[in-house]
Amino acid sequence: MQSRISSFFKSSSSSPAPNPIVEDGGSSDDDELTLWKRTEHTFLNTYKRRSTKSDRSNYRNLPTESNLEEFCSKPEDMVPARTLNKRRSYVQFHLELGQSDFLLHTCTACGIKYAPGDEDDEKTHKTFHNNYTHGIPFKGWRNGRTVHMPCIEGGRIVLVLDCDPLAQRNKVQEVVKMMEIELGGGWILHKLCKAYLYISSHRVAGCVVAEPIKEAFQILSSSVDVSSNGGIPKKTRLNSTTLQFGGVILQREAIKRAPASICLEMGGNHTGVIACKKEPKAAVCGIRAIWVTPSNRRKHIATQLLDAVRRSFCTGFVIEQSKLAFSQPTWAGKALASSYTCNGSFLVYKTNNLNS
Repeated sequence: MQSRISSFFKSSSSSPAPNPIVEDGGSSDDDELTLWKRTEHTFLNTYKRRSTKSDRSNYRNLPTESNLEEFCSKPEDMVPARTLNKRRSYVQFHLELGQSDFLLHTCTACGIKYAPGDEDDEKTHKTFHNNYTHGIPFKGWRNGRTVHMPCIEGGRIVLVLDCDPLAQRNKVQEVVKMMEIELGGGWILHKLCKAYLYISSHRVAGCVVAEPIKEAFQILSSSVDVSSNGGIPKKTRLNSTTLQFGGVILQREAIKRAPASICLEMGGNHTGVIACKKEPKAAVCGIRAIWVTPSNRRKHIATQLLDAVRRSFCTGFVIEQSKLAFSQPTWAGKALASSYTCNGSFLVYKTNNLNS
């Protein structure tokens, strides 16, 4: 029995004993134990070298014994297909030849600056140009106030107050932004104003902003003479002094102005003053700002807007033409006021003189 145990724990490094030869009819316990050890108690360890990540990425698509036939038959499947972007991108090139507006071009009609060749910039300029030249699009309102005028052809006038719905007030704000391009910003509209919109061809072709006032001043007709070629003041030469330096001649001129106790600055982006009488006059309605789109001028739209203000501003009576007061007008506004009132001595007022 001792021999069996010792043989069971025999070192594995020793070479296995040869198969015993058992004669017919004989048996041996040692031989059975040795045979079991050799057949059932054998351990095989196999080691394989691990590949690095780079090696695995490089040999990821290599064929193996199982897919060798498939790899050889379809070699194009192992190479990923290249996705081509069929949409081409075009680039606009420019030649710089010393032009002043190389990067940005200023539109002479609407005054906006844009980059020629830029698709988005040109689209934005086209939209703004149409809105400024022809008017902001107007789809209409369900509960809008329409001022009924007898002599309006192809258009209508809508009145908007500060208590109206937000959509109507926002439309007025869009029009005011267009007006501020020529008249200056930050002063045209406030809560007491009434906005009159002239609608033509589903666009806002003109706008008048009127406000309640208490007093106005009469302008002196001889203060500034307006010429017939666009409202440029004529200069009256009082005296001149000429200085000559070689071929250069310098001449000084003075403009004669009538004496007045009150002077109002010209409105908008124009410089100048308007002389008025000292004594104020009672007034009810003041024309704070008036503007017509460039493509609709010379069509009597401003006149129709002023007529609508006189008829609807005060309930119960129509304001006379000579009783309309204008805020500090531009040269074009002064010509319009003189033509509408048929008098060069029309009423003007300061924009900060409001009813409380």
